[in-house]
Amino acid sequence: MLTIFQLNLVFLLPTGMAMDASLLALFYGIYYGVISRDFAEVCTDKLAAQIGYHVPQGMPVRRLDPTVCSICTYPLESTDNEKIHRLNCTHAFHDFCIRGWCIVGKKDMCPYCKEKVNLRKTFTNPWDKPHIFYGKFLDLIRYLVAWQPVILGVVHLLNMSLGLK
Repeated sequence: MLTIFQLNLVFLLPTGMAMDASLLALFYGIYYGVISRDFAEVCTDKLAAQIGYHVPQGMPVRRLDPTVCSICTYPLESTDNEKIHRLNCTHAFHDFCIRGWCIVGKKDMCPYCKEKVNLRKTFTNPWDKPHIFYGKFLDLIRYLVAWQPVILGVVHLLNMSLGLK
């Protein structure tokens, strides 16, 4: 960005150094985005296990009170500031809580009954689309980093078998 907008001239930086710094900042941002997303998933799993509604197999060990949000355990009161969101399985949550559960925590199921949540139908607001896209982008980066040694090995073997250098 420094080079595109010629801000490197304002800071008296050579173009190459500004480009290197920009790319380094970009890759650190992506790296910490992936790490924070993974950390949020771990925290969501711990939260789900702690409140007792989500179990890896079988039915939950606690019963859901229909007047409280099962994620934050605060009463469900529809106000101007806080909207109530009801899933297809008829369980209700605070809008902010279910967004955090689905988008940040990467859970695409109801916290109580494990029914699949259709994110496209749930989040119809166009302002929610970038969050979902960013989450999918970070997942793609994670898979690329995880599979990079395998991909490079296959490409190297193909080059060796074809006699390319």
